Amino acid sequence: MSSNSQEPNSQKANSQRPGVSRTTGRRPVKNRQSKGRGFVQQLVLVFFLVLLWVMLWDSVSVLSVLSGVVLALLVTRVFYLPPVVLSGRFNIIHAVIFGAWFLYSLMHASVEVAWFAFRRRAVGAGSVIACDLRTSSDLLMTLVADTASLIPGSIIIDSDRALGVLYLHVLDCDSEEKIFSGKAQVYHIEELLIRAVGSHRDLAALRATPDPMGLKGGERR
Repeated sequence: MSSNSQEPNSQKANSQRPGVSRTTGRRPVKNRQSKGRGFVQQLVLVFFLVLLWVMLWDSVSVLSVLSGVVLALLVTRVFYLPPVVLSGRFNIIHAVIFGAWFLYSLMHASVEVAWFAFRRRAVGAGSVIACDLRTSSDLLMTLVADTASLIPGSIIIDSDRALGVLYLHVLDCDSEEKIFSGKAQVYHIEELLIRAVGSHRDLAALRATPDPMGLKGGERR
């Protein structure tokens, strides 16, 4: 009789514990899945931080990789970072397209900047331009900024995370046409990355604003 009276009490106690199933007395599988998803996201974040570190050093060696891993773990564990939310989708075709375009732009811009050092005409004044991105993803915003900075001739100098605006300095950008070209390149980078790794929300924003430069009928508004 005493065992029967204790059984409802134990079930009641289990039902009052947060995150515990009333029927089995065990924590639901969702908690384990969320922890596993969080671990995967942290692993991806560490991987991209190490990749960024190696790209900044422009050298693939044991020392650069190990130092990148140490710094990535230090940054993710000690310093506060906003949570990186992955989109959950990856399009291999658009990823290859982005990679091919990036390699071509990297070589083309390198030759163009090198030519500035040999030509007789002086290099035109640079300009700081602002690009209002369509995505609201911190990860995509960072990838766009890194890609634009890695291409010679342009570098990100500031960003407004709340408004999703990137400010970059562009070399030899002293005319309206060159300013337009610099902004168009950033928006093209954003479009390629959204199609490759962007979320469905980013794809919807891309479809809603296919022309962020304000072009209509081949003319600027």
